[in-house]
Amino acid sequence: MNVNVSRPAPQASAQQVPQTEALVLNCMDYRLVAAVADYLDGRGLRGKYDQITLAGGAIGVMSDQTTAWAKTFWQHVALARKLHGIRKVIIIDHRDCGACKAFVSTDCADIREVETVTHMKWMEALADEIAKREPGLEVETLLMDLDGSVEAFFL
Repeated sequence: MNVNVSRPAPQASAQQVPQTEALVLNCMDYRLVAAVADYLDGRGLRGKYDQITLAGGAIGVMSDQTTAWAKTFWQHVALARKLHGIRKVIIIDHRDCGACKAFVSTDCADIREVETVTHMKWMEALADEIAKREPGLEVETLLMDLDGSVEAFFL
């Protein structure tokens, strides 16, 4: 069945390109969808960020097992810069991440300190790659606990 629906084209606005604060990268984990939104709202970012969700967050971009996801991520970053003038990427990884267990090590969340270092390593690698590919973008790296609390890492 072919359906051809004709809709009027949106009218071009005389306004400038909207300035969006950031592109947020976070994991797909259903347990933290609301917590991520609440955290960003609490920072006054409601309606001021683009978002891409990939299993594992930074791990999902940087793993050799997810190269197609990386391509999608980089396309999103470039488009968010062009269309919305983003100035930073906020990476929100989280504890007890199933993608970390699938792509890094099944025991990556067993010891809290090891889990922290593991996520820091992947977020730092992504931050370095962002600096190379998209100069001028600030990068913020965060690790969220299952209770919604957040640790910031300054890499």
